[in-house]
Amino acid sequence: MTEPEELYESIARLKEKGVIVNTYNGTGDLFDPDNGALSDLIEYIYVWYSRNRPDWLEALYQVMTWQFETFHEGAGGYYENFYGTSPRELQVKTADYLRDNGYTEVEAQYRQGLEATVEGVFGGAASAFEEWMDGHEEAVWRFCLDVLEQHRGDWPEARKRDE
Repeated sequence: MTEPEELYESIARLKEKGVIVNTYNGTGDLFDPDNGALSDLIEYIYVWYSRNRPDWLEALYQVMTWQFETFHEGAGGYYENFYGTSPRELQVKTADYLRDNGYTEVEAQYRQGLEATVEGVFGGAASAFEEWMDGHEEAVWRFCLDVLEQHRGDWPEARKRDE
C-alpha cells in the first residue's frame, strides 16, 4: 500500500499540473499515474487510521468520502451512513471543523446535507447536492490540498495509529 510520502508526491505533481482532482475519478485521465491519489488516500486512512483520528484527519476523510459517495451512488448514502464509516456524530464534528477552520463554501453545502437528513427531506434534495458537487470539485480539491499541506508532519506514528 502506498505510504503518505508517496501520496504527497502524487498530490504535489497533480497540483503542479494545475489540474482539479476529485476522489471518484481523479483527474479523469486514466493514463495519468497520479490519477488515483485521492482515492488511494481514502483507502490509506481507512486501513491505517480506522479509529481515533485527529480532527483534521477525520474531517479530511469525511469530506473525501462525502465527495466519493456523492459521485458514486448519490449524497444520500453518505448522510445515511450506508457504509458505516460516517456516523452522524462524525458528520457533525466534520461540519464544525469546516466552520471553525474557515472552509465556508464546503461547510455550507456539507451542513445543508446534514440538515436535510434530519428534516427527512433528503430524498428530493439529492440531485441538488450532486449538482453542487459537480460544480464545486475545485472547492473540495482546495480543501484537501490545504489540510494536507497544513498537517503534513502531523500524521500519528504507525504504532499509535489505533490506540
